[in-house]
Amino acid sequence: MATTDTAASELRHYAGLLAIELDPQRADPTGTPPAPLSVAAATALASHLAKDLSPVFGGIEHLGLILPGALYDQTEILRPGFPLFGALADLYRGSARGSTFTPHLIALGADQGFFPVAAINPLRRSGSGPLLLLPFCFVGPSDDIARLARVMEDILMQQGQVSPATGEAVQQAFGLAALNLSFATVGDLCALLRVQLEANDLLPLWELLEHAWFERSGVHSATLDGGNRFLVADDHVHTLFYTFDDWAQFGPGRVRPATQLGDGYRDWARLQRQYVMALEAYGLHVRWVLANPQLEDKLAAVEGEAAKAALREIPCLSGDYLVEAIFQNDSENPECRMTITNHADPELGTLVYTVMSLDAGGQLLRLEHHYPLRPQGLNAIIDRLIQRCAEQGAERQVLHPGRLLYSETGRSLRAATVADLPAHPERPH
Repeated sequence: MATTDTAASELRHYAGLLAIELDPQRADPTGTPPAPLSVAAATALASHLAKDLSPVFGGIEHLGLILPGALYDQTEILRPGFPLFGALADLYRGSARGSTFTPHLIALGADQGFFPVAAINPLRRSGSGPLLLLPFCFVGPSDDIARLARVMEDILMQQGQVSPATGEAVQQAFGLAALNLSFATVGDLCALLRVQLEANDLLPLWELLEHAWFERSGVHSATLDGGNRFLVADDHVHTLFYTFDDWAQFGPGRVRPATQLGDGYRDWARLQRQYVMALEAYGLHVRWVLANPQLEDKLAAVEGEAAKAALREIPCLSGDYLVEAIFQNDSENPECRMTITNHADPELGTLVYTVMSLDAGGQLLRLEHHYPLRPQGLNAIIDRLIQRCAEQGAERQVLHPGRLLYSETGRSLRAATVADLPAHPERPH
């Protein structure tokens, strides 16, 4: 085994992946990935992978290799700065003693069911398939890793064959039924994801993610056709939240005919949810800012760092939901009746609840719109309204018109009436 007079702090690393495509006929789409392997099982599997990788690169004996006996989904791999690989490289460096680099193979096992280093513990979220990834990391002197990186990007995915023995070992160790196994680099994984997102008209999402993953300097922004705005700096995303009234009156919907406001806001909400969920899943911190006319004008005139500064001047929205107060009577009369309109879409579910409360004499006390900002915000709103009715002894009525209701003249949401509810077909006699 060769040694090199290189300090651990001077070592570089380059990462690869074993991609495991599950057989959809035999995999549970709602299941969780398997638990990490024991030290013994991880060591046996590492030997198989090393044997497969060595001939691809004309020998790897001069390099260190470290891998965890665990599987991850791609959202755990593709995160700003690729922290999983950094943690693996740090563990390898921590195992080195003295200033002499001696390459060796390190397989990390979890005899207690988890790794002692939290950064490499897989999340094992339900529905993580159909692609699971086993990461590995080469470690060595700078020149050796630079040469390896060029070769890996050029040939690993095309020429890196997973042997039948390794394929069988992987499936037995993790208890999986694999449709295909292949080696890939992080660049390969990124390229495949870009193709998928671009095919679904989500190229701006890819560009936002790439900027954060590779820790590009400066600011990258994207404004979608529907008016959704996202600005990425480091691992943070700034985005504007529009209530329906704001979107329709001074926001991106202001140029739309009144008859198209419902469809337009629904499209805006769909993309907003899609982008935010993806950005958060890939490790970015999303900062919601409530839109206002002054900010709208400022963002139309500036970009880059100036746009980021304008967004940071406004406190971000906290919590899982937003309450937009439209009217509040100064009367201290208790709420006796509460009518709740569930503005919902068949694809998106609930977009907003309009809450109208009356006193015993039928006088309007409050008119509010409750917007879920995150999935858990929906239940939080429901629980809050149920509790409010219970505390005041108010009668509650929930109307489900099955669509977004708004005033075309006022370009604002409105509460439903019984006349807005869908007609029920007559039952056969």
